[in-house]
Amino acid sequence: MAYIFEPVATRVIPGAHGAGQLRTYRDTVLRLPDVTPTLQSFRLHLDQVSRSYWPGLFRCYDMPGLPRTNNERESRVREPRRRLLRTTGHQGLTQRTLHRQGAWELLPRPPTEAQVLGALCQTSPEDLAQERQRFAVHRQRFRLQRRSRKQTRAQCEQLRQKWSSLQPTGTG
Repeated sequence: MAYIFEPVATRVIPGAHGAGQLRTYRDTVLRLPDVTPTLQSFRLHLDQVSRSYWPGLFRCYDMPGLPRTNNERESRVREPRRRLLRTTGHQGLTQRTLHRQGAWELLPRPPTEAQVLGALCQTSPEDLAQERQRFAVHRQRFRLQRRSRKQTRAQCEQLRQKWSSLQPTGTG
């Protein structure tokens, strides 16, 4: 199967040709007599998966420049999650961190620490101060959000105390 799906750099394979080869292989596997339970399971799975994906399975062969898989794009989506897990140690905080701390996590980073420092040295102190201020204002929006019940209860108790200590107004 890998041979069927592997693109050949020297010639273009039309989608119909690849579909015919896979259909022949699938039919051959399905007609094999006296197979082991493992092979029986494999051929039933192959038949089910190929039938469900068949309409769009060979489209990439008919469109020059269209990649066979979207693994590269999916890798770009997973990269921020990997980076945040590596830097924060929290697995489930990716979306929350991106909302709170900004989309800078989605930007590609220089591969080495020296290149990171080189890029940071090009930033003016005024721009850095302005970005820190913007970041502080952005994080301020999330200061009342809590994750645990204990934190939520403590926060509500603090708000009750502040409210009860306020001076009464003319409206009661």
